[in-house]
Amino acid sequence: GVTMDEALDEWHRRADGTCTANYGFHMAIAEWGPDSAAQMQRMRDAGVSSFKTYLAYDHLKLTDAETLQCLECVRDLDAVLCVHCENGDIVNELQREVLAAGITGPEGHPLSRPAEAEADAVSRLLYLANIAGAKVNVVHLSTELGLEVIRAARTRGQQGIFVETCPQYLTLDDTRYLEAGEDGFAGAKYVMSPPLRKPADIAALRDAVRAGEVDSIATDHCSFNLHGQKDRGVGDFTKIPNGGPGIEHRPAVMATTFEGELGPMELMRLMSEGPARVFGMWPRKGRLAEGADADICVWDPSARWTISAATQQQAVDYTPYEGMEAHGRARLVYVNGVLAARDGAPTGEKPGTYVRR
Repeated sequence: GVTMDEALDEWHRRADGTCTANYGFHMAIAEWGPDSAAQMQRMRDAGVSSFKTYLAYDHLKLTDAETLQCLECVRDLDAVLCVHCENGDIVNELQREVLAAGITGPEGHPLSRPAEAEADAVSRLLYLANIAGAKVNVVHLSTELGLEVIRAARTRGQQGIFVETCPQYLTLDDTRYLEAGEDGFAGAKYVMSPPLRKPADIAALRDAVRAGEVDSIATDHCSFNLHGQKDRGVGDFTKIPNGGPGIEHRPAVMATTFEGELGPMELMRLMSEGPARVFGMWPRKGRLAEGADADICVWDPSARWTISAATQQQAVDYTPYEGMEAHGRARLVYVNGVLAARDGAPTGEKPGTYVRR
């Protein structure tokens, strides 16, 4: 019921003049109508070169036919479509079956969202993108099955496939859903979609990262407090708000867990240059060179510190990486030439501006 124009205006209202970092917007498309293509053109004119659609969640997902129409517009606009790839109908049915079996806690979440639901949606997306000739970004890839689908499409010669994964899918497995904690509900911390997967999936994705098959490592950061928000789902895992915090700790978690395997150039490709290329900001962003913006991170690889909710800047009451000893930290962060953060804490400066792409 909200137009893309109204949505963009609202997010500019929230962001303009308030941000420490530079920012751009993906435009989420949760419904498709006769004027959607015209709205997308106006978004492109406003510097939005990436859109987001869903193949899951009843209140967000588009049909395959609508997704195809959207992809055709994306092609004509030389934009990219980011897609949440899970088969929503299958998830809905499995949620019903899992609850009917008496499984109501966080452990029901991964049971209702199997790897096959992701792989099926990735496959459908890539075939639709091939029909349209459009560029797509498979976001938060979490499974070996989904990775195999992408490899098959690339082997067939399909172009314009970008792949994103996240630190949680490279480090944490689905045994986390069995954590009890003080209130028996600690597994809810990890209720995000797609869910954490098996150790074999982690190994496959890490191999893909090392092999250069992944274009970017993002976070899908979407934080809810365990107490007061996620605990609304006590007794029914389908009511646990989906999402987890991670944006603050992404660089340190990746530098630590890939220590000795990925060097600074590889880490920067995955966390800076890759996203800049995918989302239409290269060469202004994602490189250190004359003519590019003065967004500079001075990284201290010798820093040793412990990740903890007690010391994080993220406004949430937990971190999935609690207690992890991190190797390396951002000593200084400059945004547009202004010192915006020092030793993991903001300086209070707000130099961030909107990036037209």
